[in-house]
Order: sequence, then structure tokens, then C-alpha cells
Amino acid sequence: MSLKKEIAGAIRAIRTTRGLDYGDLAEVSVKANIGKLEQGRSNITLEKLNELSEALEFDSVALFAICVAMQNGEPYEVTLDRARAQLEMFRAEGGEELLLSQFVGNELVKRPRGKPGNAKNAEAVRGLKAAGLSQAQVIEKLGLARSTVHRYWHS
Repeated sequence: MSLKKEIAGAIRAIRTTRGLDYGDLAEVSVKANIGKLEQGRSNITLEKLNELSEALEFDSVALFAICVAMQNGEPYEVTLDRARAQLEMFRAEGGEELLLSQFVGNELVKRPRGKPGNAKNAEAVRGLKAAGLSQAQVIEKLGLARSTVHRYWHS
């Protein structure tokens, strides 16, 4: 999902409507980089996009919504309504609390090494184990790899 050309067009349009030139954005990036970005010849990090949004005095979420709407060929409102619905679903599914639990203050909580576990699969394996099924039966019933079932079986 490359958004280079959409970002290029959006940055150019916002900068122009704000009456800014490349020099006004010099604190964010050198003129040549802004030029390449506006021509769709350069990628931008999220951090730099956020800085550029601030320099343009334009909300970074609105900027990204414009780009996604352009890519999908839909009005901004449709993009934002879909995002709003997904945010509400995320909250209803407990995602907001889970997200907050990933931080202590401003620091990201360190996660254990290795592949993250799948709570639903782990619960299913433990449930079938408790029901008296063998590991082989659990593998067949859930369609999981032997190593996955073994890991959840002994956790």
C-alpha cells in the first residue's frame, strides 16, 4: 500500500493553500527533500510526516485520512466514518485497555522474546486438554501445528 503519490499531492495542496513555500518548512527538512516528496519520488517516515503536518499546521490524522481517501477513491467522510467505526470496535473488544497496558508511563513494556502467543488458541488447547482429549486429538480438532499445541499444553 504505497501512498507516495497521495502524500505528494496532499502535501503540495496543503502547503499551497497555506501560502507556504519550501523555505517555510526548512525546520522539518531541506528544500530538496520537500521537493522530492511533493513529486512522489521520496518516501517519508511516520515521524517525519507528523513533523511536516505540524509545520503545515494541519492535523496529521486529517492528512493521512486525505491520502487514504484519495487512494480508495472515496470522500474523506467515508474514510473517517470507517476509521471511527473501527476505533469503536477496538474499544468494545477491550483493545483500548490492552493498548494502555502496553505502557508504563511513556515507556513501552518489554515483551517476552519469541513469537507472541495466541490467547484464543491457548485457551482452546487448555479447554480441550481439560476435557480429556490427547495432544494428537487437539492437533486434529484445531488444525494447529504439533509444536504450537505442545507449547500451549505445557504452559
